[in-house]
This record gives sequence, C-alpha cells and structure tokens, in this order.
Amino acid sequence: MADVERRAFEQMLVHNLKAPLTGIMASLEMLGDGDLGELNAVQRTAVSAMQAQGAELVRMLDELLELGRTGSAAFTVQAGPMDLSAFLRGIQVEWTARLSRLTSAVAPDVPDAVADPGVLRRVFDNLLMNVMIHAGPDAAVTLSAERSADVVRITVADDGPGVPAADVERIFDPFVTLGRPGAHRTHGLGLAYCRVALAAMDGTIALVPGDRGATFVVELPAAVVLIRQALEQDQ
Repeated sequence: MADVERRAFEQMLVHNLKAPLTGIMASLEMLGDGDLGELNAVQRTAVSAMQAQGAELVRMLDELLELGRTGSAAFTVQAGPMDLSAFLRGIQVEWTARLSRLTSAVAPDVPDAVADPGVLRRVFDNLLMNVMIHAGPDAAVTLSAERSADVVRITVADDGPGVPAADVERIFDPFVTLGRPGAHRTHGLGLAYCRVALAAMDGTIALVPGDRGATFVVELPAAVVLIRQALEQDQ
C-alpha cells in the first residue's frame, strides 16, 4: 500500500471510530445528568470513570487526525505576520486556570512572526498540555519571546522533572512516551505534531536539556524576512 493510500485509510479509520464514540459519550452524559433515571453513588462513579476513559479515547483520536493531516496534501498552512505579544497574552489568559503559575515575557524589540495562528495555537496547546501532564498543574511555566537575527525564538520553560538527555530527540517521534509513575498517560502524538506543523511554517522546535525542568524552543521566521523579500522583488 502506497503512503498516500495508507494515510487515507488511517484517516478514514479514525473518522469511523470517532463517530460511534461520540454517540457513546452523549449517552454517558445523559446517564450522568440523570436524564435516564437517578443513579446511586456506585453507578455515578462508574459512569464518571467511563466518561473519563471515553474522553481519553476522543483526545487520542483527535491527535491521530491532526498528526495524519500534517502528512497529507490536505494539510496546508496560511502563514502571515502575527503579533507574538498578543498571541502569548491570549495563551496565558486561557491557560491560567489550568497552569496557575504561567507567566509570559516578550522582549520589546520582538518583530511579528510569520506563522499560521490556528496551527501555532495548536502547537502551544500541545506544549502546555505536555507541561501539565509531566510537570503538574502547579509547575512554574514561563513563555518568552526574543529576536535572533531573522528568527523569532519562543521558549516554553518549566521547573518540572525534565527529560533525560538520551531522550531529547526521541520524544518528538510518534508514540514515544516518557511517563513518570502516577502521571497521566499520554499517547506520544502531541510533540510529533508540533515538529511537523512547525516545519510546514518553516519553523523548528527543540528541547534544550538542563539541570532542572524542560525548555522547549520554537523558532519561526521573523516578518522582517517578508519585508526584505518584497523590497528585493521591487528592485
């Protein structure tokens, strides 16, 4: 089976799995809400556990869909200049309820980055979900942005347990997980998505090893590159 056919089959399979699962989740919600009759404490606990497991399956299927799209011709990005200060402030506002010690800092000379806002949002949602799962909701997390020549560098740093040096590259491979005892289980798809999605925007992501915590560095073209290209075309 050719790669294109395989990806098409995988996408069809995931879609077909998600449809009945959505119906099951709706039925569980009705049960939990008492729409089909009152439940006793044991029944409510069982329904709650099934809802949590179902939500985990839905999340895994969504991640598979997103990762599959990045490898197909259907995955396109519409990159353009975007204000990183406003973008990171929005991320901070929306994630503070889950990561209470999340802060952001943007250098005053940072230019706009060239990116697709929707795709970039998915990237940072994955990175912060990764922090919440592996470092915990009480971790101190800092989002920062600075300029380096024609590149805008965005850093996500936390004070969690970090990643062993031997796994720095491996964690970007699909289905690789480094779960710690008692941690929420993951499927190893989020960081794989981040890498391929950023590559589609001429960007990169890397994990910088350190003595404490994890530091992910995202680099994107600065909008000054577009300005220079426009000037060169006019000459």
